[in-house]
Amino acid sequence: MIKSKDALKIILNNSKPLGTEAIALTAALGRVLAENIYSDVNIPPFNRSAMDGFAINFKDKSKIFTVIEDIPAGKVPEKTISSGKCARIMTGAMLPQGADKVVMVENTKQISHNKMQIVKAEKKSNVSLQGEDVKKGELILKKGTKIRAQEAAMLASVGKPTVKVLRQPKVAIISTGSELAEPSQTPKPGQIRNSNSSMLLVQLKRLGIEGIYLGIAKDNFTATKQLVSKGLAQADILILSGGVSVGDYDFVREVLEACGVKILFNKVAIKPGKPTVFGKYGDKTVFGLPGNPVSVLIIFDLFVVPAIDKIVGRITKSKLTSLRLLKNFQRRNANREQYFPIQITKSGARPLKFHGSAHMQALTQADGIMHIAKGIKNLKKGTLVNVRPI
Repeated sequence: MIKSKDALKIILNNSKPLGTEAIALTAALGRVLAENIYSDVNIPPFNRSAMDGFAINFKDKSKIFTVIEDIPAGKVPEKTISSGKCARIMTGAMLPQGADKVVMVENTKQISHNKMQIVKAEKKSNVSLQGEDVKKGELILKKGTKIRAQEAAMLASVGKPTVKVLRQPKVAIISTGSELAEPSQTPKPGQIRNSNSSMLLVQLKRLGIEGIYLGIAKDNFTATKQLVSKGLAQADILILSGGVSVGDYDFVREVLEACGVKILFNKVAIKPGKPTVFGKYGDKTVFGLPGNPVSVLIIFDLFVVPAIDKIVGRITKSKLTSLRLLKNFQRRNANREQYFPIQITKSGARPLKFHGSAHMQALTQADGIMHIAKGIKNLKKGTLVNVRPI
């Protein structure tokens, strides 16, 4: 049995990028650039008005101007501005020749159809100069940048409807256990519905990945091996839930080894989640998660998410935050570190009533999980505790 920090180190050392792919910009949210991006244009591409108003020459001291042209956005000006002349111009429109200032419409008065008077002087030019944001040929986004909405806007601005990004892993999901029925089925006596697969698929979706669900493996060696072989053939990451403990019907480790998976660890000193298995199959990785749903949720967050983040080039940021405990907390056994569901309030962290790793209902009421270090049995009200929001 190894410490969780050592388990994570092994997982990350065995998680590597899978190459690159070109995808549509509109599908690139959350993906990581696999190339440097240079601008093919100046931004702005021309001197343009930053306001609705009248384009004039900055040195022109006239008070009344003749309007010689209207310039909406998208129009190329046809006339040149000289002394006493101006052009009515809209925000974003190209400045006409001879103009280097825009007087805001609020600071003018219309005298007649083609006459304008400045009623309030302005020191600002209200002009966005060509290339003042980005110059043609400039590096605007570096390889390794995570694409958000703002990056998508810049990529579109420099003519990148398709972008080269690090490839996402294909992830296959298997649930194990003859006691499982699918959510659409009415469980028979002795059965429960399979909640882990739905939860894992949703957790993957939060990472931008459409998981591959392979079904339920019944509690026998042959059935489990058939699904595991299928998963290893189809996916870069295979995740199993259940069957990793030491019971007579827990076949997962035996099956994985029979399929050629090298087991790198099979127990972690953590509660919940002790019977967690991690292995390698060539360049592919395999996670054997416990069967209880709370364990699955927590172990996925602690171990699988950082592995996927490394594969796709994202930086895993620490989720831990310090909050004050709102009531005394006690546990029976302190021989492992533990994560415990809590509610996050303005005042601090409130531990929930929790029956153990099968009590998923408690997690629906939780905002976070509290980390309790090995060796600590009692925590007094007011103690600062580390919390992971969920």
